Amino acid sequence: MSSRPQGNCFSVYVREDCAIEKEYMTSIKLSDIAESRVNNLNLMRFIAAVFVIISHCYVVTLGGDAGDFVCGHTSGRLTFGGMAVGLFFVFGGFLIARSCEHHGEAKVFFKQRVLRLFPELIFVVVMVAFVLGPCLSSLSPVEYFTNPQTYMYLLNGVLILVHELPGVFTHNPMGDAVVNAALWTLPVEFSCYVLCFVGYKITKFDKKRFLLISVPILLVVFLYFAKFFPQQLSVVRAVVLFYIGVAFWVFKDDVLLHTVAGIISLGLFCILVFLRLDVIAMLLVFPYICFWLGYGTGGHFSNFGKKFELSYGMYLWAFPIQQTLAQLFPGLSPYGNAACAIVLAICGAFLNYFVVVKLTRLWSNRRK
Repeated sequence: MSSRPQGNCFSVYVREDCAIEKEYMTSIKLSDIAESRVNNLNLMRFIAAVFVIISHCYVVTLGGDAGDFVCGHTSGRLTFGGMAVGLFFVFGGFLIARSCEHHGEAKVFFKQRVLRLFPELIFVVVMVAFVLGPCLSSLSPVEYFTNPQTYMYLLNGVLILVHELPGVFTHNPMGDAVVNAALWTLPVEFSCYVLCFVGYKITKFDKKRFLLISVPILLVVFLYFAKFFPQQLSVVRAVVLFYIGVAFWVFKDDVLLHTVAGIISLGLFCILVFLRLDVIAMLLVFPYICFWLGYGTGGHFSNFGKKFELSYGMYLWAFPIQQTLAQLFPGLSPYGNAACAIVLAICGAFLNYFVVVKLTRLWSNRRK
C-alpha cells in the first residue's frame, strides 16, 4: 500500500500552511502556530550561538573588562551574548512548557530532557579534557594526567561547574584560565526544567493558578537578587526569561503576533537599551520580539537546521575554541578570533551530530 496520505489529507495540510503564511502578513494568534513547524526557531538559535561567539571574542583576545559596544554602554549588564542567552531561555521556557503538557509523565519528560542535554555535553567535556587539554597544557603529559584537576573537570558533564584544567590557558589574555565560561547556563537551564515540570504538576498551567503562584515568587526572587547580588543579574534574568517563555505558552490563546507591534517593539527595545534601561528592555519587550521573529514573520526559514540543529553543539564548543585560538595566535584580532571560531564551532557541532546525536537517537529508538 502507498504511504501517501489518503484522500485530500495532503491538500488539507498544504491549505493550512498557506493560510498560516497569509496570516503572517498582518497578524496571527500564537496558539494557531505554536504546534506548527512553520517557524524560524532553528535559524534564530543559530544566530544566537554566533552572537555568543562575537560577544566573547573581546574578552578572550583583549582580556580585562573588554566587551562589545552594548556591554560598554550598559556598564556590563547586557551584551550581545546576554541577548542570545535570553533568546535561548525564552524559547526554552516555551518549548519545555509544551513538552510538559505533551509528556506529563515524569519518566518520559526527564528522559527526553536528559537525552537532549547531556550526551553532547559529556562528549565535549571529555574531548576537551583528554584531547584538547593535554595538547595545550604547559605541563608535561605525565603531569597533566596525574593531576586530580584533570579529572575534576569531568564534573562539568553532570552540571557541576569546574572552570580550569591544569596548565591550560594560564597565560591567555583573559587571565582566569577559564576553559569553557559558557557552561554556566546549563545547570540554570536544567533547574528551570525541574521547576517548570513541578509548576505544571501543581497548576496544570491553569492561567489563574499559574499567575497566583509564579508571578509573586519570580518578582521576589528577582528583586532580592537585583538588590543584594547584582553580579548574579545574568542568572536571574535567564530564569525570569525562561518563565516568561512558559507564560507565553500558558497564555498563547491571548498573544497576538502583529507586524506593526513587532516593529514598534524592536524600536522600543533599542530606545530602552540606549537609555540604559536594559533590564526593562530584556524582560518586558525582548520576549515579544523573539516570538514575533520566531513565529510571526512567516516560516521562510523553517527548513533551516531541519536535519542538522547545530546551535547547541556550537555553544558547547565555541569558548574552548576561542581560548585555543587566543593561545595559538595571540596577535589575532577579536573579529578574526570570532570568524575562525564560528567556522570551527560549526565543525564541532557537526562532529557532535555524527558521533553523538545520531547514536543517541538510534539507542533511544531501539529502547522504545
